[in-house]
Amino acid sequence: MRNLRRSRVSLGLTAALFLTACGDGLDLGQIVPDVTPSATASASGAGDPDGDGASDASEDGQGGDQASDGPGGPDQPDGTGTTDQASESGGQGGALTASTNDLGGVGSHGPAILRASVPNLVIEVDVQQGVSVDQAALDVLVNRIRQYADKPGGITVSGGNTFASATTEWTTDQMRAVAEANRNNHSNASTVVVYVLYLDGALHRDGEETTAIGVAYNASEFAVFPGRWAGLGGSLLGSDSALERAVLVHEWGHLLGMVNIGYTSRINHEDADHPHHSSSQNSVMYWAVETDLIGQFFNGAPPNDFDDADREDIEGIRDGSLVS
Repeated sequence: MRNLRRSRVSLGLTAALFLTACGDGLDLGQIVPDVTPSATASASGAGDPDGDGASDASEDGQGGDQASDGPGGPDQPDGTGTTDQASESGGQGGALTASTNDLGGVGSHGPAILRASVPNLVIEVDVQQGVSVDQAALDVLVNRIRQYADKPGGITVSGGNTFASATTEWTTDQMRAVAEANRNNHSNASTVVVYVLYLDGALHRDGEETTAIGVAYNASEFAVFPGRWAGLGGSLLGSDSALERAVLVHEWGHLLGMVNIGYTSRINHEDADHPHHSSSQNSVMYWAVETDLIGQFFNGAPPNDFDDADREDIEGIRDGSLVS
């Protein structure tokens, strides 16, 4: 995700921004069961990755009738600051190694996440008290990771916490502080960690609220803001859960390095107006998926999987032909 500013253009959207309380004693072991897929399942993505009974063929093209591109949208990264995605990743064409430095640049974990040389992957989900988590959406994220990450040692969901905080105007520095205080799992030579924060409120940049509903802010961590899509999915995009599925996979895609973060794709599929996003509305990496402007571009559930161009990039990151 990137540096997104609140659009002043009237969008005609009537999203009700509220949070559903889920109780103080949230048990993430119940929300996200442990997953230990076989190496074959991880490599092939066999079965039903979405967990919804639908085939991948129908999922790839989902989105229904799409509205014409309207005004507004996120500003692009300015390359300033230590946490800016573009500046930390090394920019397009920069070499990525199989780093397990959790606090490195967005995209620098991509090889470690995808390759068998780091055999284990752990997913940790930490949740701000009072914020709801959708089991079906998390299942989709876990199954997408199983589908694309080659992990002979297995993929496990472990160590989630519920934490109390009155913060609703989140900066990336505050997110890192929450992770430092609550995170249980850290990457090493044999294990790579994907860390997910569910937060109340919204992402703020330079004191301004942004349009973001998700943000990837370093090599191993991303955050989502359920209050920003509450009600929006039900009226425009099929369901809130469908939107949650899309944004979770989208932000994980940025952790992989999508699109052109630290490498240059052999396919011209990056949106010139929205760097590090796909130009295709059939891709989960389409820029609007991670903003509350999404209702302008989809009539029906947004995609929660990568398209063919994305998959070729993912394979290039995994086999080293695009990055070292």
